[in-house]
Amino acid sequence: MQLELDHIFVCVEPEAPAADILTAFGLTEGSRRIHRGQGTANVCFLFNNAYLELLWLFDANEIQSPLVRPTGLWSRCRWQETQACPFGISLRPTASNLQEIPFPTWDYHAAYRTPKASIPIATNSDNLSEPLIFISPATQKPTNYPLERRPFLVHKVGFKEITALLVTLPGVQNFSAEVRTLIDLGLVQFSQGHFYQLEIEFDNAKEGNSQDFGSQLPILIRW
Repeated sequence: MQLELDHIFVCVEPEAPAADILTAFGLTEGSRRIHRGQGTANVCFLFNNAYLELLWLFDANEIQSPLVRPTGLWSRCRWQETQACPFGISLRPTASNLQEIPFPTWDYHAAYRTPKASIPIATNSDNLSEPLIFISPATQKPTNYPLERRPFLVHKVGFKEITALLVTLPGVQNFSAEVRTLIDLGLVQFSQGHFYQLEIEFDNAKEGNSQDFGSQLPILIRW
């Protein structure tokens, strides 16, 4: 397989009060960033092989621009109002010369990247009941980041790696071909349910514990 998980994003309220919930739980907050020209901002929680991104609306004009509108981020960031899926799944090539992306994509030229690097986004992006699926420009795991970013990988709860993802989608009768591809490749599992939820497994859930953050943050963690 030429793809692996790079990160997942969850849309949250502006300034990410949900980040405080995760730090109180025992995760170490990493960097924060404003995506100039895209109208979003984020905070990331890094693990050895991938990371969790909390994403929020920063500039309503930018996020509704013709450049950004096809991503659906305007609706996703307001998901509790619009009922759009608040998740995104980013995949990373495992080799520098990715031969072929296993699903059709379109090119998003993100304004905040210099130069404006093209980000391939899966063509189910107009289906707002499913996660935004895209290929990350990144080519390495967080554990290979520069030394100054390594302290962000140390968490009080001791988590090392994300070992499984399960995305629950409400009201979806048939998954798109892009979602079925992720399932077939063993990258992410999906289920149908009554509400959006992202279940993240750390370190093969060896301890048999779990934490559900409820309505404040649609994430369930198993470790």
